[in-house]
Amino acid sequence: MSEYFLKKDGGSVKDVDPKEGIVTGYFSVFGVKDSDGDIIQPGAYRKTLAENGPDAKNGGRIMHLLQHDPLMPLGKPKVLKEDGRGLYFESKISGTSYGRDTLKLYEDGVLTEHSIGYKVIKNEPKEDANYLMELRLWEGSTVTWGANAEALVTGMKSEDKIALFDKLIKKLEAMNFAIKGNYTDETIIQLELQIKQLQQTIKSLAEMEKPEITSPIKPEPTMSASEMVAIIKSRIKK
Repeated sequence: MSEYFLKKDGGSVKDVDPKEGIVTGYFSVFGVKDSDGDIIQPGAYRKTLAENGPDAKNGGRIMHLLQHDPLMPLGKPKVLKEDGRGLYFESKISGTSYGRDTLKLYEDGVLTEHSIGYKVIKNEPKEDANYLMELRLWEGSTVTWGANAEALVTGMKSEDKIALFDKLIKKLEAMNFAIKGNYTDETIIQLELQIKQLQQTIKSLAEMEKPEITSPIKPEPTMSASEMVAIIKSRIKK
């Protein structure tokens, strides 16, 4: 069994300072049951931050990556700590071409979500959820998707599905706007691919929400005017 997991139901962006290249937000949040049935508990990161966080003696080994790709580091979080909401971070994004594109994608509203790569050290499975009590954090990532929309829609309440569709439509609008911007060719190609994937996801979700028809409804047979007149005349004669 692999010891490295990706938690895709992560936190959101809080603020972006494009001039300084600083992004702040949450890599994950506490007390929320995610699509994996896990709930991260406060204190889950306490030990791992003491050992490998920005204030650790080793200078910090936890990285801020793009899309969980170790070949695309965005930098090391300058601040990484637990607060009342979750795992808060402040990162200075690198001045690489993909780092500059990442900042612009934040500004354009395309990148709004985060995720973590981790190992479970201690958990407490219960009937309602699997409670994650202690995690070893390897990295936090800026991601296009914080969760699999198609997987999430199953079992969701109607109002939650409406909110999800609204979120996906806003993401699509942001991508269509961003693709007209000044990005590197590699980012444009990725945006085009993500737009197609998002369009297909929205279409798939719409198909999933169509009411299931077990048997076709046969239309009532139509009657010609002459037939109707003949029936009326016959009834009058009676």
